[in-house]
Amino acid sequence: MSRSDNFKGWLIRFPDSNLTDKFFPHKLMKKESYQSTPLQRTDIKNYRDNDYLLHRTTSPNHKTKIEFQTINLSLRQLEQIQICFEAATMNTKERKIRVEYWDEELLRYRTMTCYRPDITYTTSTISKNDIKYLPITIKFIEY
Repeated sequence: MSRSDNFKGWLIRFPDSNLTDKFFPHKLMKKESYQSTPLQRTDIKNYRDNDYLLHRTTSPNHKTKIEFQTINLSLRQLEQIQICFEAATMNTKERKIRVEYWDEELLRYRTMTCYRPDITYTTSTISKNDIKYLPITIKFIEY
């Protein structure tokens, strides 16, 4: 069995939410904008010796960052996204959330506790019953 066989056809889901459909709606995601930086290394201390060789002390805790844009959204579509976030949020003040995601480095799904930074909403058009938004950027940054 190949490790790529671990892929189940989705990128993001909210495992702790009370939603029936725990997956981020792929139809609202601009697929070509999806960027994942799994297991980022953080240097605690590094230096170059007299021979100019690099010595690194790297943290054993590796962190993932995911970023993507949505398609242009209607107010109802934006509401779908907000419902997902609300159902999966562990701490509203910190926007702390648990996300299960496809890890491209390990070629398997992993779950992370992360925060969701501020989102900027840009209005495209307004009508009597709807608001249209330009794509929004969503980020998940692991604690």
